Amino acid sequence: MSISPEDAARTLAEVRTTQARALRAEPWFPAWYPVGVALFCTGIVFVCEPGTDPALTIGGVVALTIALVGLVLKLALTARMRAHRSLLEPAGLVGFVLWVMVSMGVAFAVTFPLEAAGVAYSGTYGCLTMTGFMAATGPFVGRWISGRLAARIERTGEDR
Repeated sequence: MSISPEDAARTLAEVRTTQARALRAEPWFPAWYPVGVALFCTGIVFVCEPGTDPALTIGGVVALTIALVGLVLKLALTARMRAHRSLLEPAGLVGFVLWVMVSMGVAFAVTFPLEAAGVAYSGTYGCLTMTGFMAATGPFVGRWISGRLAARIERTGEDR
């Protein structure tokens, strides 16, 4: 069987279009994942607050670590697709890292004033705020990164 260069190019363009459409349809990471990681951080801060019984701290850290491993495994085993690392652009990764840093900044912005006011569990409140921020903004970040990946696939098709 022989295929003409034009037919091969058209078929490849259709494949790239389908890939881009699939990437745009699903965020780079599911919204529940960063929320789960943020809840893990909240839990760690909670069980490590001053005055917490050491047995509760140790048990809490162990239980939360097991939960985090389960969360990571769920993500790894249920992901429907993974973009090849060659598609990841520095801007998308920088945007993701900045989002995580802003999320941490939100936690600090709540924690430090509460700590200065002598509020118990101020770190926990800060982490809960971070979790809410990540829950509210995570879907947008995931879709933004997916859009960048899809655009990269489309640009790759145009380069050839």
